[in-house]
Amino acid sequence: MRRATVFAALIVALAAVAWFTYTALEPSGSSASPASSLTCSVKPADPGCGGDEVAVFRMSSTANAHAAAAGDPTYTNLVCCGGVTNPGTSCSGTYDTVLTLSGTNNAHVASDASYATKACLSVGAGTVDCTYGDTCGGDYACLATISGSTNAHVADCDGSNDYTTKVCCTATGGGGPVGGVAQLPDASGPSDPNYLPLAGLAAALLVALSAGGWYARRRWLA
Repeated sequence: MRRATVFAALIVALAAVAWFTYTALEPSGSSASPASSLTCSVKPADPGCGGDEVAVFRMSSTANAHAAAAGDPTYTNLVCCGGVTNPGTSCSGTYDTVLTLSGTNNAHVASDASYATKACLSVGAGTVDCTYGDTCGGDYACLATISGSTNAHVADCDGSNDYTTKVCCTATGGGGPVGGVAQLPDASGPSDPNYLPLAGLAAALLVALSAGGWYARRRWLA
């Protein structure tokens, strides 16, 4: 009876360690990891946008300016956006139209989709929304200011010589495991954060197997 009690206690201890290991390694849930808020600013083409940013479109100046498509080298002021996972300028998938342009360079802009050339902001997964108004509230970043809803000039958002209508966008990018599907990380050594729970589980399994063998052998010889 005493041996059975000891063996049962070992099994309970093993279950506790296994549960601890499971909760330590399990991903946080079914949602993707949220990214930081969108940030945008006008930067010179040299050196250009940061490594985690994309150029949405170009301006001929930072005030009272014409616009150009991001890929057109005519103008040297880039509207750069980043701060989210996998930002892009695709006009398909998860995106929104920032402005439409009357051409690929020397262009007027519109917020009412008057023109065929689009300047878009996109993410690989998540959400994008662009709007226009006197202020950019909440998580919305100001990309530019415009003189009207169509046939408009553009300016930056630095508070000097801006237009009253702001071009505001927000975006969130997704990352990490989705739906609770996890890939077990490489527990290569004591410096790895998963080393201790994995080592604890291995030790508990070894103890339980040894105790089980000992108990079975004792019962067999009894």
